[in-house]
Order: sequence, then C-alpha cells, then structure tokens
Amino acid sequence: MPNPQQLTPHLVAELTARASWKKRDYGNAFTQAGSAADLALQAGDELSWWNMKHLQAECLRDQGLIEECLQLARFLAEHPFTATSPDLGARAYTVLAVSLQGLGRLQEAAQAASTAGSFVAGNAKFVNLHVQAQQALIAALAEGRLLDEAWRECMVLESLLTQYVDDDTAGKAYWVIGNVAFLSNRVTEGGTFHDLAAERLSPSKDVDLWARFNRASAEMRLQAKLGDAATLRCIERAELATDIVDANERERLEMSLVRAHWHYLTGDMAAATAILEKVCARASILATHTAAEAHFLLGQALASQGLAEESRHYLEEAATLFDKAAASERSATVREYLGNAYGQNLQGG
Repeated sequence: MPNPQQLTPHLVAELTARASWKKRDYGNAFTQAGSAADLALQAGDELSWWNMKHLQAECLRDQGLIEECLQLARFLAEHPFTATSPDLGARAYTVLAVSLQGLGRLQEAAQAASTAGSFVAGNAKFVNLHVQAQQALIAALAEGRLLDEAWRECMVLESLLTQYVDDDTAGKAYWVIGNVAFLSNRVTEGGTFHDLAAERLSPSKDVDLWARFNRASAEMRLQAKLGDAATLRCIERAELATDIVDANERERLEMSLVRAHWHYLTGDMAAATAILEKVCARASILATHTAAEAHFLLGQALASQGLAEESRHYLEEAATLFDKAAASERSATVREYLGNAYGQNLQGG
C-alpha cells in the first residue's frame, strides 16, 4: 500500500473520492472527484483526469441524476482521449447505455451497449468489461420486450462467464440472464440463474447490490405471477436492505412498486391502489418505462374495483408512456387491455 505522503496531490484526491464512493457518499464523492480531475489535469495526468470524470458519471447515476449522468457519459464517449484505449471506450459507452436506459431511451441504450462491447470483444484482458457491456445490452433489449434478441445475447453472456470473471461481475450477469428467462416464461431457468447470482452476491460485501438484486428477483417472479413465499422473501429482503442503505427516492419508489405488485397479485387491490397512487404522483423521477408499468398496474387495480373512469385515465397514460419509451409491445398490451375492458381502440404513438 503506497504511503499517502509519497503520492502526488491528485492521486491522494482520487483515493479520497473513491473512498467516499465506496461508502455511498455520492454527493461528496462527486465533488471530490471533480477536484481530483482538476488536479490531475494540472499535473498532466490525463488518465487520472478521465477516471475521475468517469467516477463523477457513476456518482450521478447512483444518485438517480440520470439526465446529468447522460450528459457527462456522452462527453466521455466523444472525448478524444477515450479512443486511446479499448477499455476506456467500453467503460464510457457502458455508462452511456445505462443512463439512456434509465431515461427509457431503450433503442439508443442498446446501440451504446453494443458499441461498448465492440471495443473489448475477444480481448481476455477486458472480459469483465465485455460482461458489463453485454449486461447493459441485454437489459435494454429486455426492457423493450425484445425478448428473443435478449435471450440470444444472454447465451453470449453466459459463454463469457469463465474463471477469469470475478464473483460480483458473474453474479450480476447471472442476475440479468435470470431476468430475461423469467420474462421469456422460462420460469425454471429464471430461478436457476437467480440462484447462481445469489451464490456469488453477498449482503456482507455489498448490501446495496443485495437490495437491488432481491428487488429485481421479486419483480421477475411477480411478472411470472409467482405469488409464493419465495417471492415474498425476496421482497422483504429487498425492503430491509433498501432501508439499511438509505436509498434515494427513485429507488424507494421502485421498491414501493414491487410491494404494490405483490398486493395486486395476491388480490389486495385496496393496498395496491394506495401505494400506486403515490408512486404515479411522483412518476416523473422514474425511468419512463417504469412509470408506464406503474400506471398500467394502477389502471388494472382500479378496473378490478369497478372504477372505470379512473382506470381509463391511468391506462391511457400508460400507453402514452410506453410509446415514449419505444416499448411498442408493452404499449400494444395496454391498448389491447383497454379495448377488451372499454371497447377503446387507441392507435399507437
């Protein structure tokens, strides 16, 4: 371990920023990374400058400041220094893909993720980066309900998971593959891949990641209409971990949506409606496709209680939001539901 007294000021500042980020103090980490980037530029260390700008993008992402993250990620992707090394290109375009996905711009996210993977494909030295880029590609395809494409890319991802991939990266990859399996009605395979993920992810190592994994696993199980004890355990673990890590408002809303879906699936429409009304009231801070799912679920819950006018309002908004997110299959599902329930024939946007 180097002695801090032997390090240059910009490297000391970089270590400080990374320490704050690891403690999830993202606001301070962002500020400290900015200072470190300035010092690195003054010292002529362009790689350290680039790394600190990238850390700032991650801080913005982790705070749910997705528009700001997108702007910085695009700046990095287009910066001339990024072209000097394939790993920089992969890292820049992966965070660009994640931010685009977070804004519901799924087609652009898939393109950015494909670009990220192309920088490092076939290079064993950067296999972890290739895995991360492939995950981003699959997530964008899956959220756009391009499930056949997503499953084909899952098979590519699985082939990358050799002994050279670290446990955290492999765990996240198995998590993504399991998600797509559930969405594709491969319920048994979904459970198997999520079990593989759980074996590699640990709450003692990263409780925030553990929270997000359990929330996602619960979401997939709910979409597969598995209202069983295993699903409830996932939800409860995710809620507890979310409280422990002091999640931001966006993450808490996403967790509330999961709990509301559980109530809906188990027939407690009043509880589901009460939660979903609060989620939809704050939907502007959610990704577009997530806001659309919340509106669709609330529309269905209201319809089941005979509240036709209120239901129609949320269903129409859900269709509009899915169109905005370029999730045409989900939009068509909402319009079909509207047609069946109210004889309404809305045209896609």
